[in-house]
Amino acid sequence: MTKKPFGTSIIYVILGLVFIALIGIRTISTPEIWTHLAQGRNNAPISFLEADSVVNTTHLYDKAVYGLWNMGGAPLLIIINVLGLLAAFILLIQVSKKWGGPLSQGFALLISGQLIFQTLDVSPQTLMMLFIALFVYLLTSLKKPMLLFAVLIPLQMLWTNMHGSFLFGPFIVAMAAIQAKQSTKINHRKNQQNLHFSALTGLALALLAVTLINPYFFELHRQVIANIQSPHPFYWASLFNEYFQIPDQKQLIFLTLILGAGGLITLKKRLPIMLTVLAILGAFFAWTSPRAIQLFAVLSFPFVVLSLSAVGEYLSGSFKTLLGRQGRLLGPITQIILLLLIILSLIPVVSNCAYTKLGSASSFGFGIEEDLYPSGAEAIIGHPAFPKKAINFAADGGYLAWKYPARKIFIDYRPGRYDHELLKDLNFMMRGNSTAYNTLYETYRPEAIIINTLASSAPQGIVSLLSRKIWKLAYFDGTTAILLLNKEEFAPLLNHAEAQAAALAKLEAARVVYAEKVGQGCRAGNPGELIGSGSLFLALNRPAESKAIFSLLLQGNDSISKTWLGLGNSQFLLKEFEAATESLHKAIQLSPHSLSAWISYASACKYAGKTDEQNKAIKTVQQLIEQNKAKNPDEPAPEAELEPEPKTPSIQPLKDFVIPE
Repeated sequence: MTKKPFGTSIIYVILGLVFIALIGIRTISTPEIWTHLAQGRNNAPISFLEADSVVNTTHLYDKAVYGLWNMGGAPLLIIINVLGLLAAFILLIQVSKKWGGPLSQGFALLISGQLIFQTLDVSPQTLMMLFIALFVYLLTSLKKPMLLFAVLIPLQMLWTNMHGSFLFGPFIVAMAAIQAKQSTKINHRKNQQNLHFSALTGLALALLAVTLINPYFFELHRQVIANIQSPHPFYWASLFNEYFQIPDQKQLIFLTLILGAGGLITLKKRLPIMLTVLAILGAFFAWTSPRAIQLFAVLSFPFVVLSLSAVGEYLSGSFKTLLGRQGRLLGPITQIILLLLIILSLIPVVSNCAYTKLGSASSFGFGIEEDLYPSGAEAIIGHPAFPKKAINFAADGGYLAWKYPARKIFIDYRPGRYDHELLKDLNFMMRGNSTAYNTLYETYRPEAIIINTLASSAPQGIVSLLSRKIWKLAYFDGTTAILLLNKEEFAPLLNHAEAQAAALAKLEAARVVYAEKVGQGCRAGNPGELIGSGSLFLALNRPAESKAIFSLLLQGNDSISKTWLGLGNSQFLLKEFEAATESLHKAIQLSPHSLSAWISYASACKYAGKTDEQNKAIKTVQQLIEQNKAKNPDEPAPEAELEPEPKTPSIQPLKDFVIPE
C-alpha cells in the first residue's frame, strides 16, 4: 500500500469519500439536536436545576444550527454535517499524502467510516473533527510562522465559542513545536528549526490565551473540565440500543491499534511525533468512552495511513520475494479487495440493514425522527391544567425545551450539569427502589412525570410508580408515557379521552405501517413505538398485546435479544410454557450474560417440567448475581420478583389499550 507500486489512482480515495458521505446521509435521531435548537433560539437556561448564569460551551454552534433549521430544516442540517465530515477527511488526506498513497488512504477512509458509523449524527462532534483536521493540515502545510499566527488565531477564537474540544488547538500546536525541536537534532539547518520551534511555542501560548475570548471567560474552561469529570446522563448511538446485541467497537479499535503497531515495526522513515501522539491520545479516549470514537477517527487517520503504507511495503516486498514474478499480482488483488470491501460496506447502509441490525433509530435518507419524543403529547403537556412541577428524563429534555420554551425542563443529555446523586436516584427509582423515589419526591415534589419508554428501565419504573396508587397514567403513545398525581385539579388531563384515543391511534398506526413494511426486510427499520410499547404492555400484565407486538418485531428482525425475552415472558404469562422456553432459550443464546433472560428461562423451565434445564439456569443466575455484586457492590437491588409466576392481568390504566393480532 505504498505510494508507487500500486494504487496511484485517485479512484480509491473517491470511493472512500463516497462511503463517508453516504454513512452521513441518515435521518437525525440524536436527542441532543433538540437541546442545540432550544439553546440556539435564545441561549438561556433550559432547566430549572441550572443557575441563571449557565455556561453554554456550544453557543455559536447552537446559533448556527438554529439558523440552518429555519432555512432548510433537518435536510439542510444533514447536508451541512456531511460536507463538514467530507472536508475534515479531505484535509486529513492532504496531510497523509507524505505517508501513503491513494490505496492506503482508501483503506483508511473505510476503517474510519466503520469506526464512526454507530455514533455519527448531526452534532458538534463533526465540527470538532473539522477543526482538528484544519489545525493538523495547516501546521503541516504552512511553513511561515506569521501566516500560521494569522490563520490559526481566528480559527481558535471560532473553535472556542463553538465546542468544548477547543483545548486541542493549543495542544496540537504544542506537539508540532516538540516535533520541530526534535528535528533540530538531525537537521543541519538548526537555526531555522530553532526559530520554527520558538514560533510554534509562542503560537501555542497565544492560542491558549485566545481561548479566554468568550462570553464566559474562565468559566468556560471550568465547564469543559466539569463536562469531562462530572457524571452525566449517557447517550450513545441510539435510545434503544440496549435492546440489541451491538458489536463492541473496542474490537475494531484494537485491530486499528494492532495495525498501528505493525506500522511502527515496519516503518523505515523517522516517526512523526505529532501524528503518533495524536493517534495514541485518540485511542485512549476511544477506549475509555464510546462517545470519543469520532475523536479517535480524526486523530488517528494520518497515522493509520502511515501504518497501512508501511505494512503494505513490508508485505509487498515479502510476497514478491516468495512469489517471484507472480508477486506483481499482489497490487491488483489488493485494489480489488478494497473495491469489494467498500461495495459490501455500502450495500447495508443504503438498504438500511446496517441501521436495523445495529439498533439505530436512524435510517438512510433525510429527515428527523421526531416520533421518538413526546411529539404527540401536546394536548396533555400544552394543556393549561398541566402542572408546572414535572420530572422528565434525559431523552426527552431537549425536545421538551424546544417544543415548550415557556416551561423549564428537569434534565437533558448535557454533561457536567446535574448532580451525581440526582442522576443515580432517577436511575434507581426507575428500577423500583423506594428510597430513591422518596428522595426525589420529597426534594422536588413533582406532580407529573414524563417518561420515554424506550429506556430499558421504563416499564419497571412505570409499573412501580403506578403501584403507589397516587399516580395515574394519563397518556401513552408507544414512546411517551405521562403520569400525573391523582388529584381533582388534574381530572381534565386524566380524563382527556380525545388525547388518549389519539395516542393509541398513533401507536396502532405505527403497528400497521410496520406490518406492511416487514416483508421488505431491513427497510422496515426499528419502530420506536413498538419497541417501547411491547415491554410496557408486558410490565402492565397485558401479555396478549405484548406477544402480538414482539412477534411482529421478530418478523422484521429476529436478532433482537430483548424481543425474544419479551416474547418468552408474554408466552409465560399466557401459560404457553413450552413455547416460552423456546423463545427464552433464543434470548439467552443471543444475550448469554443477561440476568433477566436467565431468570425468566429458569421460571419457564420450571413450569414446562424441564427440571435439568431449570437447575442449570438457576446455577447460571447465581453466578451472574455474584458477578454483578462484585462489579457494583453499592448498587441497591431493584424491588422485583426473582421468580415470577403466571398471573392474570391486573393493572389496566387505560382501558382502551388494544393491539390487534
